[in-house]
Amino acid sequence: MICQIIDSSGGLPRPFMQQHGIIEVPFYFKFGKTDYRRENVDCSLAEFYQHMEQYPDDIPQTSAPNINDWLTVFEEQHARGAKRYIVTTISSKLSSSFQNAVLAKNTFTEKNPDAQVEVIDSNTCACGQAALEIAVAKMIDSGREFQEIINTIHQIATTINTLFVVNHLKYMQAGGRIGGAAAFVGKLVQIKPVCEFVDGVVRPSKAVIGRKNSLKTMIDIAASRISNWNRVIVTLQNAGFQADADYAIDYFRKVTGFSGTIHQSELGIIVGAHSGPGAAGIGLIEDPLG
Repeated sequence: MICQIIDSSGGLPRPFMQQHGIIEVPFYFKFGKTDYRRENVDCSLAEFYQHMEQYPDDIPQTSAPNINDWLTVFEEQHARGAKRYIVTTISSKLSSSFQNAVLAKNTFTEKNPDAQVEVIDSNTCACGQAALEIAVAKMIDSGREFQEIINTIHQIATTINTLFVVNHLKYMQAGGRIGGAAAFVGKLVQIKPVCEFVDGVVRPSKAVIGRKNSLKTMIDIAASRISNWNRVIVTLQNAGFQADADYAIDYFRKVTGFSGTIHQSELGIIVGAHSGPGAAGIGLIEDPLG
């Protein structure tokens, strides 16, 4: 039995998680002077983005799962018979989630020497992380051995592409991703930057004027990275604007000819807190099962 555990930054589709028995350790967030709440537990993502729309100056704060959060899940699953664990987290350059999971693993395996725990730094976030986690679930379901899955994860992790666009620059400015002057100019000319995760951190890829142009540019960049559309896992996430997600999917299928499954979900709070309502992203990774 291999137990798959993730932090919530990947934003995996809920039905997929339930189907594959994936355990999620949530991030925390808060608005203003309220107490911290757990993502997907104390508040839905729809409520999270609705609050951001209604109170645009109330910039959310986020916090990673702590050591005890991870340790509790490890122990609960061990009590249910789990001996092998594959854990994936957000990039360690963006959050302490990975480090906390490793510290929890060390405590847990010292107490339970019969357990094997592999903690994987995805080196990305959001839809790219989700694509990796979908690949892991598929390998577990295929019956592959624990160490074979670990080795394959490290191989395909280099093929992850994670791109996203924002609808408002103010949240990226508040999070220190862009300067005030850039945000001011962007507001005037309706710049919608296309960004991506490179070596675990956010990097601007291209500045585009207009919402639909930014979505098309994001898709064009993503499509240019793939050589074999028969061996790819595709995820698409959005922050409350399903019409834009539908537009992006239609355009993606048109330019790539891809007819396979596109896994859709809401963009999680870690990227959403810094990108705001209307953000959208796409994640791609080589499919280890072809």
